[in-house]
Parts: sequence; C-alpha cells; structure tokens
Amino acid sequence: MKEIATKNPEKLNSIGSASDSVPFSTIFTGLLFANLFYWASNQYVIQRTLGAKNLAEGQKGVIISGFYKLLVPFMMMLPGVIAFHLYGDSLKSVDLAYPALINAVLPSYLTGFFLAVLLGAVLSSFNSLLNSAATLFALDIYKPQFNPGVSDQKLITISKWFGALLAVVSMCVSPLLINATDGLWDLIRRFTGFFNIPIIVVLLVGVFSKRIPALAAKTVIILHVITYYMLVWGTGHLFGFTIDINFIHIYGILFVAEVALMLVIGWWKPMKKPYEYRYNPKVDMMPWKYSLPLSIVLMASVVLTYFIFSPIGLAYESAVISPYFWPATGGLFLLTAGLIVWSLKSWNQKYRTYLLKNKTYKLNRTKKYSIQPNLNPIYSTKLLK
Repeated sequence: MKEIATKNPEKLNSIGSASDSVPFSTIFTGLLFANLFYWASNQYVIQRTLGAKNLAEGQKGVIISGFYKLLVPFMMMLPGVIAFHLYGDSLKSVDLAYPALINAVLPSYLTGFFLAVLLGAVLSSFNSLLNSAATLFALDIYKPQFNPGVSDQKLITISKWFGALLAVVSMCVSPLLINATDGLWDLIRRFTGFFNIPIIVVLLVGVFSKRIPALAAKTVIILHVITYYMLVWGTGHLFGFTIDINFIHIYGILFVAEVALMLVIGWWKPMKKPYEYRYNPKVDMMPWKYSLPLSIVLMASVVLTYFIFSPIGLAYESAVISPYFWPATGGLFLLTAGLIVWSLKSWNQKYRTYLLKNKTYKLNRTKKYSIQPNLNPIYSTKLLK
C-alpha cells in the first residue's frame, strides 16, 4: 500500500480534471441529477424500499445501502490501481484490469470459486433488473394500453414472457460490449443519458407542481432523446464536428432546459383542474428518529472519502498524505458533530409535532393503536426505536 501511495500517486486522485472521463465539476451539474434518478426513481433500485413494511424500515434500508456504497472506491478502484502498477498501460481495455489481476493473484483452484461468486452477484442484479422491467411493461404498457381487463394470472404470464425475451436480447447484445473503447462503465453512463434526465425532470416537476399537463412530459421525453443524441454523437455522425462538452455536463444543461420547457408548457396550457394529492398511506408513515443524523454521517463519510483520494490525501506527491489531511479531517468531524446535534434537536421537535398532530400511532410498530395525547414522544424510547 505504501508503494501504491508513493509511486504514481496521481492514480489515487478522485478529483477528476476537465480532460478526465468524469470531471470533478460534474458532481455539481449532471452527476447530481443522474444519481438522483438512479437512487430515487429507478424501479430496479427502489423496488425493495417501496416494499418495506413501514417508512422507518425503508429509511433504514436506504441509509445502510449508502454505507455499503462507500466500499466501492476500496473494493473496485484500488484493484484497478494495483493492476496499473503491475501491468502499466499494456492492457488493451480498462475492463481487462480486474480479470488480469484475479488471474495473477488467485491460485488456480480458487479461480473457479471466485467466478461462481462473481456470477452469483451478477445474476442477482440481472434478475432484479428483469423483474423491474417486466413489472413496468405489464402494469404500465400492456394492461393500460392493450388489455385493461386482463386477469392477474395472465398478467404474470405476460411479464414472464417479456422478461425471458429481454434476457435473450441482453445475452445477444452483451458480447458487443467488449468493443467499448473507454470502458463499460463509461458506455453505460452515456446510454443511460437517453432516459435518466427526462424521467427525473418529469418526476420532480410533477411533485412540485399541480397544473403541468401530460403534454409537457411527452414533449420533454421525445425532444430529449433527439437532442441528447445530437449533442453527444449526432453532430459527429451527421455533420463531421463534435461538441466539446462532457456528456455529464450535457445532463445538467438538458435538465435545466427541460424543466424550463415543462414550466412554459404548463403556463401555456395548464390543466383545467389542478392535481389534488390524497394522503392515504397503507403502512405506518412515522419516520425513523435517526434518519437525518445518520444521513449527515453518510454525507460526511463521502466527503472524507474524497479527502482520502485527493491531493491532500493519498494522491499527495511528496509523502503518503499531505500535512493538511488531518486538520481537514478534524474540521469535518467537528462540523459533522455539530450538524448531528442540531438535527436531533430539530428532528425531535418534528416528531413531537407529527405525533401530537396525528395522535393515532403505533407503539413499538405493532398492530395495536393508541391515542395518548399526553405522552411525550421526545423521550419515549419505545416509540422512537
């Protein structure tokens, strides 16, 4: 690890420059909205959260998965850096770094075992993706558009056939991915740009407005596909010149433009009757007491990860870490502690307001409801577990 940190330390720098595939500035433009789409509206990701038995359990699951995500730089990026130190620039593709490293490090009798573990993880994710796609097709396309009176049994059969067809198509297309010149991750991110931004635009505008018509959403989706293709590939394919803007920045540009377009259409042709939200939850909607403090810890951990893999951390050229690393880490710790104390005070008051307003709530999240207006929920450990 000392050799990795002292030789070619720039390989440990997560602060991408303008010439890198993911510039650091994209965090504040398109990457923000791409991740908002992935973690907040992607059926493949949120389906388990939506299946939680109550709001608090769903919040716990999301936050725990966020802490697991912090392992990515250590489990996925560091092996690539190790492969660079072993092989240099001799590999034809960045996607070959991990297989080459596994082949060199693991003994032959463990290679098959590792492959089985890897395939198990891949197939688990692939199965979730197929399940999500089949559900969306059956409930959002087939039933409303082609057969509104379809029985549940036939709907399940249709979704199974669609999932099988999608699996076959995926297996036919997957061998072509070896030709991705800049790596599989970069290619996937470029293609998800066709749908991630318009979906999150429609979702956010729909949440924060009541009179935007369906015409606005349809217009944005169609125009986005055409505009995104032209900005990323189309000008080069059709006119012989390219637009020198990183595709993630294009995410951000199109997000702003499409939100503005939906608002203009909503001003031009608003819905005659504004949408009315009806609060009718089917599960207990009392939030988890520690969701905000742990969210603050999670965000601070992300910042700390950037500190570690930055010019003040392991990417420091003159030593293992910069003299500024520990002061920056200490400042981050103090700021995090202050925000946690503030969040607990303000969040406790919100709990009290919520519980006293509704008065009907669950004790220990059982099926027994109580009405106890005199109970102080701030200090009720049974209620806030």
